[in-house]
Amino acid sequence: MKADFSYQKRVIEFSSGYIFKGKHYRCSLIRYPSFYRTPVRGTENVELYHFSPRENAVGSIIILHGLGTVNIPFLFWMGSHLASAGLQASVMILPGNYTRTASGSTSGKDFFSPDISKLIKFWEQAVVDTLTTIDLLQQEKMWWENNCLFGYCLGGMISTIVNALDERIKSMILMTVGGNMAKIIWRSPVLKSIRRSFNDGMGSEAFLNDEKRLGEQFKNDLKRLNGFDSVSEFIESDLHPLLKVDPLAYAKFNDRSKVTMIEALFDKTLPQQTRKQLWEAFGRPKRYIVPIGHVSWFPFEYALGKFILKKLGIKEARRRLRLLESTRPTE
Repeated sequence: MKADFSYQKRVIEFSSGYIFKGKHYRCSLIRYPSFYRTPVRGTENVELYHFSPRENAVGSIIILHGLGTVNIPFLFWMGSHLASAGLQASVMILPGNYTRTASGSTSGKDFFSPDISKLIKFWEQAVVDTLTTIDLLQQEKMWWENNCLFGYCLGGMISTIVNALDERIKSMILMTVGGNMAKIIWRSPVLKSIRRSFNDGMGSEAFLNDEKRLGEQFKNDLKRLNGFDSVSEFIESDLHPLLKVDPLAYAKFNDRSKVTMIEALFDKTLPQQTRKQLWEAFGRPKRYIVPIGHVSWFPFEYALGKFILKKLGIKEARRRLRLLESTRPTE
């Protein structure tokens, strides 16, 4: 089984309407049909919350959220304030999450389904939807040369794959991100339900429902990965299908100079080894280890916002200070 991130490029027809207006930005909800070949019911339309500065923009950022729903409102907050500071800020809702939850499922569940064919479909669609979102922003002249792809947890894993496939991304910031899907599935405390499915005999045979056997295969396949010179060659290979949607496998195809990692010292969601492995696979890019947990960074979004602005070269005090302004709507 191979991962398929291909789609037919064409002019994107979309709908857009303002849903919120702040003093220095406007937020519009943009919808367009997913270009993924077989979207699951409930995920057919890409949803993009686009925060646009009222004054001239100085850069662009796409924000990809983490698994589930709780983290998304915090990233909306960050999008609004980054727009106030001069960025075209877009929060894309990943398929299978929030308002794009698959019919009959729950938010975030399908990205780690015990059915490997279903799991891969959601990862494929997330990558395709992100690529077409860049297409749309570029089409509408909202994707600047000065740009950034920011991914939190799951969003950072998707970002790593996207950055390996697309050269239009100038910089990438990954927040609390790890690699090695085999270890994450068997060791992350938030994925207990999947492991119960294995114990109940409900897991897919392709998962090799044995932690040791799956780990050994991953270890051997990662060694073979060194022999591939291109992403397409790797995708077409006979390596384990789970590895085809693993950021650990795509890290070597990323430009290390574009990557910045922010790691939470007290992260209990992702095993420490998976975070270190990904950092090593990128070639040890710039990394900041901060004394927070996997979700306890939410109240410190202002500091993260300032870091993003600095990364994009936006240093004017006026723009930085707007991160503190109220987001109450204006007429």
